[in-house]
Amino acid sequence: GGSVENVDDARMQELVAQGVRVIDVRTAGEYQMGHIPGAENVPLSGFQAAAATWDPAQPLAVYCATGERSLSAVQHLEGRGFSQVYHFNAGIIAYSGELQTADSATQVPDTEVVNTPVMYEFYTDW
Repeated sequence: GGSVENVDDARMQELVAQGVRVIDVRTAGEYQMGHIPGAENVPLSGFQAAAATWDPAQPLAVYCATGERSLSAVQHLEGRGFSQVYHFNAGIIAYSGELQTADSATQVPDTEVVNTPVMYEFYTDW
């Protein structure tokens, strides 16, 4: 079987700096609101299908919001024999590095906002 290593915030930032492949298993909406730079968004609903195409020899770092969803993703990878999986088990809420948001070009500058209330609704796959 593979080896899973729980990592803390400092170690996660090291892995990101080293260019380890980072997988964010949250929903697309959560990902757009802020993610670890360079992370790939692979929501849990499609995770097993995506993971089937990955190289088990390539190290992966996996996270979600609080560590709950990423745990099941990590267990799946371990069962598939991935050799090195880093689990940021505290979740992105514990990440002190800079976060990336969705492409800023898609966001309307504040100066153009019209005074009408805007409702944001988030849907999850669960």
